[in-house]
Amino acid sequence: MTEAPPKTEEQIPDQVASITPKKRPWPFIVIATILALCAIVIPIAVVIASKSDNNTGRNPSSFNNSQSIPTKLAPNALSPKPKWNFDTDKIVGVNLGNWLVLERWMNEDWFVAQAGPDAWDEWDFTLALGANASPILEEHWGTWITEADVERVFQAGINTFRVPLGFWVFIPTVAPEPYVTKGQLTHLENLCKWAYARNMYIILDLHGLPGSQNGEQQSGHNTTNPTFYQYVNQARSDQLVKAVVDWISQSAYYSIFSAIEVINEPRPYTTEQRAMIRAYYERSYATIQTLGSKAPAMLFSDGFVPGDKFAYWWEFAAAHQTNPPSLLYTDHPYPGYFPAQSNAQDILNQTCVKCAKYANFPVSTIITEWSLRTGIQDTTFEKAHYQAQLSTYSWFSGSVFWSIRTLDSKISVLADKVAQYQWSYESLLGRGSIVTPSSKNQSTTDYLKSLQAPCGPPPIINRNGSIPQGTEAAKAVAESEAAKAMIENLNKEILKAATQFGLVGIGANAYMKGGTFRSG
Repeated sequence: MTEAPPKTEEQIPDQVASITPKKRPWPFIVIATILALCAIVIPIAVVIASKSDNNTGRNPSSFNNSQSIPTKLAPNALSPKPKWNFDTDKIVGVNLGNWLVLERWMNEDWFVAQAGPDAWDEWDFTLALGANASPILEEHWGTWITEADVERVFQAGINTFRVPLGFWVFIPTVAPEPYVTKGQLTHLENLCKWAYARNMYIILDLHGLPGSQNGEQQSGHNTTNPTFYQYVNQARSDQLVKAVVDWISQSAYYSIFSAIEVINEPRPYTTEQRAMIRAYYERSYATIQTLGSKAPAMLFSDGFVPGDKFAYWWEFAAAHQTNPPSLLYTDHPYPGYFPAQSNAQDILNQTCVKCAKYANFPVSTIITEWSLRTGIQDTTFEKAHYQAQLSTYSWFSGSVFWSIRTLDSKISVLADKVAQYQWSYESLLGRGSIVTPSSKNQSTTDYLKSLQAPCGPPPIINRNGSIPQGTEAAKAVAESEAAKAMIENLNKEILKAATQFGLVGIGANAYMKGGTFRSG
């Protein structure tokens, strides 16, 4: 995806110069107080046509798109939806990019009009606007995603939203982090209300972590000096996961959270940094599992490890095999792009070759980002490319298109100058490039079976096979083992930083002394 040019060192503020939480004009809110209020002020819109799942909404295996669904007051706890099973249910999803984490390239003219041409990310955006950032963002959150948008994609066959989130939505910032930390959860709860009413599900995607996990604008901070791998920011990332888990546990909509993607596209460059990612995954998995039967699955990515990534992560994945799945591998393949390519058959073949490699991994795969961006701007090919990807990704646990909307730009510094629309589900739907269900009641299974499938039938899935062999695989396994050996000492150092910061501990104990809290 389009990235901003990295900032020079002169442009980058000192990173988390102090572990003292930044003072804000409102007090920190003790999460226990928030949770008590949540029990009283339940989001107020669901359709109660029936207490069963056989209403006008869609469950994981069927569509019933007969009409727009009005909202209605729901005074008490909601009936839970069936728990998503990544072995049997297939995700047909869309990302809500540029909503609760800004990405300049997706609506560049608006972004620059608000914050100026030198703002590259949400960090810059909020710095540039100062006190005006909050009302401008509030208006953006309320208009970028509406119930009408939810209804539109629901009618087109979507059953899942992946929601990119910044850490500042759930935990306090520290100096010099400038983010607006109030208001996002109200809009997220509105989405939950709209999704619940339609039997849709949500993946919570931790897109921006403390210190930035990759230094890219989609993390909220475009910087050449990311500090995610500092011990204190590892502890704060645990605090984030703990806060998300606590929020889910108290949500009336807990049953529609199918998964938490605990980090988006991390970029570790050393053995120690890869060890930190593995340790973070282990702690996050354990924290999520404290929810018991309410626990969503955890999604993990490979961190762009060199060599054979499947061999590298094999042991970790095999150690967390469960039935139904509680851990899944996620990938962002983008066949035909990076750079843009124009050989139609080769582009379609890339999807087939890529997906064949997922078949024997110990856990299932979900593609949480893909698009139709290639060097070919033709509706006929776009339709074929859409069907090829959607059908092939459903060999496993399904996929989530990036993204619901991107807007053309007159500036096009970061925006796609050639085919911005190929990143936009909304635009592609309008062009006729999205193949939708043939009827209002067509099941997800039948819909997927109806698609053109140039990659052929699904392969035989073998989750209990042996680790890959060969020189590259052996190198990857050795590197993985070296990283794993560092985890115990790293956790000790992260625990020290956590307690100095004021947390009780790490992992499931990563909350502030005196109680957990989160932003409002």
